[in-house]
Amino acid sequence: MSDWFDQKSAIRESYDEMTPMVLKFCSYHLGRCLALWLVAASSYAVELAPVFGDHMVLPMEATIPVWGTAEPGSEVSVSYGDLKIQATTDQSGGWRAELPPLKGSSDNKVLLVSSGETRLKLSDVLVGEVWLCAGQSNMDFPLARAIGGREEANTALKYPNIRLLDMSGVHTAKRRYQPAERQRMTPARYFEGDWQRATKDSANVFSAVGWWAGKEIHIGKGVPVGIIDCSVGGSGTEAWLPAEILKRRPSYAELLSDEWIETSRISAWARGRGKLNLGDAAGNHPFRPGFLFEAGVRKWSSFPISGVLWYQGETNAEIHDDRWNAQLLNDMVVGWRQVLELPQLPFFMVQLPRIGGADPMRKWWPEYRKVQERVASSNPGVTLVKTIDLGWDSPDVHPPDKRPVGQRLGQSVVAATRKP
Repeated sequence: MSDWFDQKSAIRESYDEMTPMVLKFCSYHLGRCLALWLVAASSYAVELAPVFGDHMVLPMEATIPVWGTAEPGSEVSVSYGDLKIQATTDQSGGWRAELPPLKGSSDNKVLLVSSGETRLKLSDVLVGEVWLCAGQSNMDFPLARAIGGREEANTALKYPNIRLLDMSGVHTAKRRYQPAERQRMTPARYFEGDWQRATKDSANVFSAVGWWAGKEIHIGKGVPVGIIDCSVGGSGTEAWLPAEILKRRPSYAELLSDEWIETSRISAWARGRGKLNLGDAAGNHPFRPGFLFEAGVRKWSSFPISGVLWYQGETNAEIHDDRWNAQLLNDMVVGWRQVLELPQLPFFMVQLPRIGGADPMRKWWPEYRKVQERVASSNPGVTLVKTIDLGWDSPDVHPPDKRPVGQRLGQSVVAATRKP
């Protein structure tokens, strides 16, 4: 933002030069005039897209777009290390600059953006790989709750080149949402979070699977790694579909309806939890088809992330419709690649594990594993990570031993993306 004291000085100088009649008029309307002026001025402050922040990792070996808003028609300068790129805003104030492909580097440089007298400085910015974690509760499961997780978090400072972005949403807990939570049910406001260095505190609350996967990628490839987690407990695949895909298929008409929470195309469990959360209030919910893509994924469009770590399916397995579930999963892969403008975007998908217990819905898990196999085999660049052999006999739908899942996921990434 421009300097507030400079703004006040400019107002005061103009005020002293006014004629008595104009002075009398502005004295009467000063509050309103000043407020309107400040709104207009602040709308022209140079801003960066929310994907950028201190401690972040820029994607390596790819053109790096940097974008945001500023005064229409103004010049914007972007610099990183010795690189300096110029851009000009369009009529709506949008601007975009592109840094050339960079090699992975742990040199913590400054990303500087300036326009006019306004400067934005992002500190401690590295270059490496950036992976997006998504799915439902087994991906969202925090390190502090995993077996050996707290001990693992105590070692986080040993990995200063692992950076974490925990995009925390409103929890889908078994209760009615409070007014403040309902107000966050928009794509722009739902997720909150900032890039963080790996510390005991930031690691403890982060995805256990995401942490262990990211650590394996970091060690295996020897470059900085940024891990983003936007997973949401209980979410179905349909919540992660782009609007473009949902509108394209006639079979998705029910999902786009205002009565989406009543359709049998969404699992009974998800519909029940959604109704409990919303109560009598209609509107958005994390389980609403398309909502989580709009809230957590679309903002990364054109940002060349390295790939996706996906752990989801427990909710959709309940529907036990192989053709429908395969369509959802296929469309998610195709849709993400299309909207993110990354046609070769790698997906690493955790196959549902074996699990004990007498819950009748779990009998559909073997069927869903076959769906996952089918989708992985029919889509180049989709790797299935099997976990059925890990030996879980617990009836807990959230097996707490997340280390082997994360490690296997990260090792799969290293093996699949290793250069010949």
